[in-house]
Amino acid sequence: MKSIGVLGVGQAGGNIAQIAATMGYQTALINTNQRDGIVNTKVERKFFIPGYNGAGQNRSIGLKAVNDNYREIIDFVQKSFKNIKLLLVAFSTDGGTGSGMSPLLIDLLLDNLPGVNVGAIAIVPDRNVLAGNRINATECIAEISRIDSLSSVFLVDNDQMRKLNPQSSKHQIYLSSNQQVMEAINHVLQVTRKSSFYGNFDETDMMNILSTRGVTIISSAAITDAKTTSDVASKVQQSWLNSIFCPVESTGVIRAGLIYEGPEKMAKLINVPAIFEAVGEPVELFEGTYITDSDPTITTILAGLSFPSRRMIAIEETLEKNKDRLQNLVNKEFTQTYESKIPWASSLKARPQERKPGSITSKLSKYQK
Repeated sequence: MKSIGVLGVGQAGGNIAQIAATMGYQTALINTNQRDGIVNTKVERKFFIPGYNGAGQNRSIGLKAVNDNYREIIDFVQKSFKNIKLLLVAFSTDGGTGSGMSPLLIDLLLDNLPGVNVGAIAIVPDRNVLAGNRINATECIAEISRIDSLSSVFLVDNDQMRKLNPQSSKHQIYLSSNQQVMEAINHVLQVTRKSSFYGNFDETDMMNILSTRGVTIISSAAITDAKTTSDVASKVQQSWLNSIFCPVESTGVIRAGLIYEGPEKMAKLINVPAIFEAVGEPVELFEGTYITDSDPTITTILAGLSFPSRRMIAIEETLEKNKDRLQNLVNKEFTQTYESKIPWASSLKARPQERKPGSITSKLSKYQK
C-alpha cells in the first residue's frame, strides 16, 4: 500500500484524485456539487456537502461549507485513509469550493490526523483567467502560506503548461497538469522501492524531504548529450524552470533529493555543488544512484522553497492596473438605475373599463323615443 494519500477538494482536486486512484493511491474527494464528483468514477470514497449545489467561484461558500460540516468532514477523512504517512490535499486556488475549503480544512486535519503529515497540491491559474479567479488565487495562496506545520506545497502552474503548449485547449492544459504532477510524485515513490549498490533513496529520505514546510518542486532532466559537469548542472537547472510547477525564483532550499538513473560513465559528470549553485546548497541532501542501461536522467526534489512572489505579483498586477475600473463595476452593481423618459406613455396601456352603476329606470328612459 502506498504511503501517500490524495484528497481531492472541488472539481479540480477530484480530477487529480481520479488520476491518483488509477495509479493505486488511496484517494477520496470532497465537493459541494455532486455532479462534479460523480464523474470521478475511480475515486470510491466521496463526501458531498449537504445543502450545497456548488460554490459558484465564491470562496466564502466553500469556507462556510467547512465551518458548518467540519466534524463530518474530519470523520470522513479519518475513515478514508489508513496507514499513510503523508496526505496531499489537491485543489484549485482560483475556484470556490477547493479554494475556499482547503486552507481551513488542511489546518483542521493537521490537528486531527496524528502521525500523518499534511501537504498540498495547489493549482495556480494561467494568465488568461479573469479578475475573480485572480482574486481567489491570491487570497487562497496567502492563507496556505500562513498555515503552521504544513508539509510540502506543490504549486502546479497552469501558466507553465500554457507557455510550453500555447495552442492547447483549457481542457488539455488541465488534464496534462494533473497527470504530470501525479507522475512526478509517483516516480519518486517508485524509486524508493529500488535497490542499488551505489546508494539508495529510500522512503524515509522521501518523507524527510516532503515533510518540509514551504514550496516543493520535482523535475527530471535528460542528460544524454551532456559532455561536462557544467552541461549536467545547466540541464538540471533548466528543468526547474521548465517543470509544471511555479519556477524557482530565489535561493534557499532546505532539503533536497537527487536521483540518478543511467549508465555509470554519465554518473561521473554529476557535481552536486555546481547543480545547486543557482539555488543555494541545501541543509540536507538525500541521494540515490541507480546504474542502468536506460537513457541517463537526474530527478531532483527541492523542498522548503519560498512562495513565488514574482509569480503572484504577475497575477496581482492585472488587478492593480484595473483597480478603478473593477471597483466602479462592483459599485455600479448596487447603484445603477434607469429613469424612463416617457412616463406619460403608461396611460396608453390597455386597462379594464370601469362600470358605472345606474338605475333600471334611467336606462329604460334612455331608450325611449
